[in-house]
Formats: sequence, C-alpha cells, structure tokens
Amino acid sequence: MFFGIPALFVLLLNTPICAGMGITGGKEAIPHARRYMALVRTGSNLCGGTLIKDNWVLTAATCKVDRTTTVDLGVHSIKTMNKLRQQFKVARWVPHQKFDRRSYVNNLQLLQLSKAAVLGSDVSVLPLSVKRKKLQPGTVCETAGWGTTTNHRNIISDKLMEVNVTIVDTKTCAKRWKPLINITRNMICTSENVEVKGTCGGDSGGPLICNGSLRGLTSFGMPECALPGDASVYAKLNRNIIRWINKIISGVHKIF
Repeated sequence: MFFGIPALFVLLLNTPICAGMGITGGKEAIPHARRYMALVRTGSNLCGGTLIKDNWVLTAATCKVDRTTTVDLGVHSIKTMNKLRQQFKVARWVPHQKFDRRSYVNNLQLLQLSKAAVLGSDVSVLPLSVKRKKLQPGTVCETAGWGTTTNHRNIISDKLMEVNVTIVDTKTCAKRWKPLINITRNMICTSENVEVKGTCGGDSGGPLICNGSLRGLTSFGMPECALPGDASVYAKLNRNIIRWINKIISGVHKIF
C-alpha cells in the first residue's frame, strides 16, 4: 500500500500464501515459541501483532481493520487449523490519535478482542515495560512475521518466520531515508551492512524485541525489502506511547 510516496513500501500485503520460507533472510520460528504473536487479517490483507493483554493486541495503524477483521492467536502455520488456534473478531480498534499517514509518525493501533484469549502453553502475553535502557547502535534485536520472504515474489509465508536485526542510529537512518521520509526520535531503525535480512510485505505491526523487551512495531521499509544498507523502520514504544496504551485500555486493565 502506498500513501503518496511511490518509493516507500508499507509492510502490508494482499497476496497468496507460500508454504516455503518466511521473513526475508530469516528462519522458521520454533512452533508456538512466540506465543504472543497475533495474525491480523482483513480480507486478503495481512499484518502481524502482539498480544499485550488477554484481550488487547498492539499492531500498526497502517493495518486495515474493520468489522470483518479477524485476529488469530496460537498460530504457526496459517493454513493449519487445529485446537491450539484461537480466533477473534475485533470489538474496538483505536489508531493513535496523532498517527500521520504521510510521515508514519505514531504508526500504532490497539485492537480490543471480542473476548479474552485463553492463555496457556500456546498463547501468552508479552507485557510492556517502562523500565528499559536506551537502545544502542549495534544492538541485535528480533522480529517475526508471516510476510514475504523474497524481493521478487509477492507470496507470503505459511509458517511464522523470525530474524535477527541490528539497530542503527537515528542520524544514519535519516540520511538513508532523506528526502522521502523524515526519521524522528519516535522511530527505531535497523540495517545490515552485508546480509539481506529483515521485514518485508505482510510483516507490518509485528514486534521488535530487544533483550526480551517489546521495543517497537514494524512500520515501513524500501520496496526491495532489507537489502544491505537499507534501513527498516519501526514505531518506537517510548514512555508516551506506553502511557497512551494504558489510557486506552485502563477501563479494562492496567498494563503496569
């Protein structure tokens, strides 16, 4: 999907499913090891998400959500339906009030599920934490999703894929995106010098996890997906964002 900037690739997808590889340059995740992963689908549009409470999922504001949207938990293979899988309608969706579709600032959205998920060995929450150190360039983080696995085929992965990605500083990232997008301090960037790996189409809204903590959500990248020197961009979960999340869901749960 494009929002007036042809060279920018928002990491949504409307494509068939491939039973082969997954996220670009990654590997298949151990089934149900990432129990917080949510599969968000509206028609043929696909995004990732993170279960942060038993009935709340955090995803990207660029992900299309309406009354037909389904959220699946306990998923490893999209095609495989089994007793571990839990599917929900979305009772309420709340994009960040300051989300900007042109600049991708505050690209976050909360989804309230139609009922609480049953937590257990295959589904669990990934709690948010306000006690965290500043991410330093060179930090290796993790991300996951069911998005496309190659720059040349718009076919998503059937299996959940994961990949390690490396944090780069804001100044370096801003130079790589200039003049298309203004990279702000409310964004996190990853880039690889040599390897082709990172997020791609269909991975939007998925988690960026650093040192075991949820630090961001997959937001956007270049159309060719994670080539060496390219910078993938994530919405940062800073203190203000966590306060916003707490405010939205405070009528149901406190998150910290």
